[in-house]
Amino acid sequence: MSELDADAQLAASRVTELDADDVEMPKVQPVVNKPSEEHKSANVKSSLHESIMSHNLERDRDDHRAKPFVWLLALTAALGGLIFGYDIGGAGATFVMEGFRIHFGWDCAPDDVECVPKTQSQIDTETGLINGLFGAGAAIGALCAPMIFNNKGRKPTLSVGAVMFTIGAALQGFAVNMPMLYIPRYIAECAPESHRGQMATLWQLAITTGIVLVSILNIWLAEWDEGWRISYAGNCVFSVLLLGLLTIMPESPHFLVRHNRDEEAEQSLLKTRFEDQVSWELEELKLEAEEANEMGVASWSEVFDDSNNKMKTRTLTGVLLQTFQQLSGINAVMFYAPNILSTFFGSTASIYGALALNVVNFFSTFITIFSVERWGRVWLLFTGGILMFLALIPTAVLSSIPDPTQAMGFAYSWGPVVWVVCAEMFPMRERGKANSLTTFSNWFWTTVVGAVFPHASSASLAGCFGFFAAVVFVATIYVYLYLPETANLTAPEIDEQYLKHKPTVPRKKWD
Repeated sequence: MSELDADAQLAASRVTELDADDVEMPKVQPVVNKPSEEHKSANVKSSLHESIMSHNLERDRDDHRAKPFVWLLALTAALGGLIFGYDIGGAGATFVMEGFRIHFGWDCAPDDVECVPKTQSQIDTETGLINGLFGAGAAIGALCAPMIFNNKGRKPTLSVGAVMFTIGAALQGFAVNMPMLYIPRYIAECAPESHRGQMATLWQLAITTGIVLVSILNIWLAEWDEGWRISYAGNCVFSVLLLGLLTIMPESPHFLVRHNRDEEAEQSLLKTRFEDQVSWELEELKLEAEEANEMGVASWSEVFDDSNNKMKTRTLTGVLLQTFQQLSGINAVMFYAPNILSTFFGSTASIYGALALNVVNFFSTFITIFSVERWGRVWLLFTGGILMFLALIPTAVLSSIPDPTQAMGFAYSWGPVVWVVCAEMFPMRERGKANSLTTFSNWFWTTVVGAVFPHASSASLAGCFGFFAAVVFVATIYVYLYLPETANLTAPEIDEQYLKHKPTVPRKKWD
């Protein structure tokens, strides 16, 4: 027997000799892991999410029908875009109208021999303030309006915006944000997945329609000393029309289900869906709402928490897309196109030139309507970015007039598609807060560009367009690498896209 075996036997004999009563063995308490509140919440969310995904498999992906009424709804809501477009086209043209310039002391009336016109520096400051303060009011509205939108509904929010527009221009900056923030989302929530991008693009088409409409009016208004007042206030007609039409529009079924108003949600769906489409979608919305309600009201920290459904990634993506949109320089061109063109062709010809640019902008939007569901969001943003970059380079090098190709590239891609993506990319629970941030970023940079561009362009027009070209280049690379495709997807499918998307070169998947 080995020495090790002998030692083992001796130890065993000593243990058996001990009386069990004389030995107090320590009691081992079983370890019970009580789930934390966060763990419970995560389990609830996981279980409900599995139910949603299981139900989502039952969707008929070949059903692309859409009721005529839902198109009417989208067109009605898009009137808010027409109001905004009227503002863009109207404000810029007034800067070259003789009546406006004399009224504000930028020029002198022919019979006023004692008049001393303001310096170019003073004029640049005032034009920057006019456009900058408008954007600042809208940026504030982006942060305040969710208090109405999240608790009172989509229709009341749009109605308040329309009323504020009607009251007067003093509230216009704050009011214009409400259509900007909520119309794309209202349309996206009411539209079927297969037509969501097309219907949300009607918002951009309405913007370009407003720009073209006021550009045509400005040709006549420029001949009248007080015509500039209509350039600013004429959109009150459209706000009243929007307010009237909203009375026959249904509330968003997403909002109604989220607030346990299921019967009203079913009636809303019956107006915008065929009868055999209602039951599946209502059940889908109930499951999503149950998941959101179990989790409670989303906090701001959750909006920036990547462990919460990649929310930080989504929020930063939305903020960056809106930032890129404004720093691409399109609003500088649209606001100040008459000013820029007047330095080359004179004030009258500049108004006609701005109209030509705006007509290109209008017709290019139809490319999006016919292709956004077929080609997807990412492809349009990527190709539009390339087109804008190629147009901006010679404009910067030559310090020349704006290239219509830039307007075309923007109008079919970064103009409408950014709003479509931001309207559909967030889960129901976090949507209000996240969208307020993305829209705030849009208006913040609108304010900066509107305020700074007059001075910056006077210093170096080439430098301005060079900066815009650099931003567009970065934006194009960003969407190619980091933006998941969300066309024709339900909310749970969009969640899955953000969870699994990885940047690759070359990009492996466009849809």
